[in-house]
Amino acid sequence: SPITLKFRPTKVNAQVSTLSVETSVKEPQNDIESLFSTNTVEEMDRKRGNKQSNTGASGISSGVKLENISKSYKGVTVLKNVNWEVKKGEKVGLVGVNGAGKTTQMRIITGQEEPDSGNVIKAKPNMKVAFLNQEFQVSMSRTVREEFMSAFKEEMEISERLERVQKAIEGSTEDLELMGRLLDEFDLLQRRAQAVDLDEVDAKVSKLMPELGFSPEDSDRLVASFSSGWQMRMSLGKILLQEPDLLLLDEPTNHLDLDTIEWLEGYLKKQDVPMVIISHDRAFLDQLCTKIVETDMGVSRTFEGNYSQYVEAKAAWIETQYAAWEKQQKEIEQTRDLISRLGAGANSGRASSAEKVCMRES
Repeated sequence: SPITLKFRPTKVNAQVSTLSVETSVKEPQNDIESLFSTNTVEEMDRKRGNKQSNTGASGISSGVKLENISKSYKGVTVLKNVNWEVKKGEKVGLVGVNGAGKTTQMRIITGQEEPDSGNVIKAKPNMKVAFLNQEFQVSMSRTVREEFMSAFKEEMEISERLERVQKAIEGSTEDLELMGRLLDEFDLLQRRAQAVDLDEVDAKVSKLMPELGFSPEDSDRLVASFSSGWQMRMSLGKILLQEPDLLLLDEPTNHLDLDTIEWLEGYLKKQDVPMVIISHDRAFLDQLCTKIVETDMGVSRTFEGNYSQYVEAKAAWIETQYAAWEKQQKEIEQTRDLISRLGAGANSGRASSAEKVCMRES
């Protein structure tokens, strides 16, 4: 069993936009009609097709793009010119001082906040956006395996209904008409199960659990028996199991021990899903990020590479800006000297023109 480690007591929250990490298993109902679906297989397939047909309609093939985003709170401008994008295979690190608007940008992407102006362009309108922030909840009354399985809401509902319908079939041998309806329903549910790869759910959980450090013996242990660090692993695992189209991580290494951080780095490196990461762990950003987006005074600036490369590029950019400023100041000083030498009289017109140039440059 995992060793219980002590961590700073901080609440962490995992939320998923479009997808829900929670599932509720309905209590069996006495009414036999509750066993039957309201939609036919053809209607379900048509709905799936309609969802898929919108992919790429936005003009970008993957990920998300922020264009000219601005946001103010009570008259205080937090964001005023934010432009960046993340595509398949890219991992963007958002950096900036506390209060720069990093988390605000994530909340705008998920729809939890509305920008004052600008556009959030997503590759598809129904894209699955997973968001991990610092105020999550796990169900303490569930077992570890149940907690992981709760990531598959639709699959678990189908599984529960299959079990109920099968029991109803076994108990309705004398009612041939009811038997026929139940068999049709069972066939429909089996086709739905195939469409969502129900058989793969258990295998996915079984594969991920040891990668997160959980042993087979931990499956039946209650979530409440684990430390907050291990509960964070469960939360991360539920998000990863849902295979989102976009993954947003806000301080994902909080409460994780070194072994789990290294596992997380290795796991995320192999993923093509677009990612946006906020972290004070510079080594984590170095290991993962393909580009850095800095937000300073409400304005974003993109630097290619990881965090260390960003630091070097930012220093070079500052040096270039300072050199340009020095050059401008030198030119202004030369213009002022010219004005002084030209003085008045016959050269007063030239002096006036030079003064206007000086005022424009300063």
